[in-house]
Amino acid sequence: MGKTGVGMAETTTTRFDLERVRDLSGRGAHVWYRRVLLTLMLAFVVAALLGAFGQISHSNTASGPAGTITVHAPHTVRGGLLFPARVTIRAAQKLVSPQIVLGGGWAKGMQLNTIEPSPASETTRPSSTGSTDDLAFTYPTLQAGDSLTLYLQVQVDPTTIGHQDTSVSVEAANARPIRLPASLTVLP
Repeated sequence: MGKTGVGMAETTTTRFDLERVRDLSGRGAHVWYRRVLLTLMLAFVVAALLGAFGQISHSNTASGPAGTITVHAPHTVRGGLLFPARVTIRAAQKLVSPQIVLGGGWAKGMQLNTIEPSPASETTRPSSTGSTDDLAFTYPTLQAGDSLTLYLQVQVDPTTIGHQDTSVSVEAANARPIRLPASLTVLP
């Protein structure tokens, strides 16, 4: 039976060009392309470590005759990020059943996973900005000199982008409110 060539692959001889394969001739600039690409990736990582893309926490404070609010939270975050926030109230006078009111941005496009200590009661109410309802948490009476620290664990929804109203205020029936305006920028 003779070979007809059907179904048989032709074999070809492959020769290596030693100058190109071993000595890399003709590829002098390729080394620089790799170096530039690696440098750009390194610059991106260093910028992230220095906080250029969010997540570094800052403290902001507001005062009034009734006391002081200090919020320790990031100003910029990325979608999908989990971050802690801390709200500290220091009473300069007696605050009867103080309500800590979080701006609507704390719940719009974000999940409040934990609030400690738990409030005596919680509710929502129309926002002063008119966008999303504010969250109002009522706590037991604070005497002059007392402080209350709320620990929040927040997660940003991955699809959230833009600015959020993360203001905080303290209101009590017997005192003028203290308001700390703030906003949070969510990067994609």
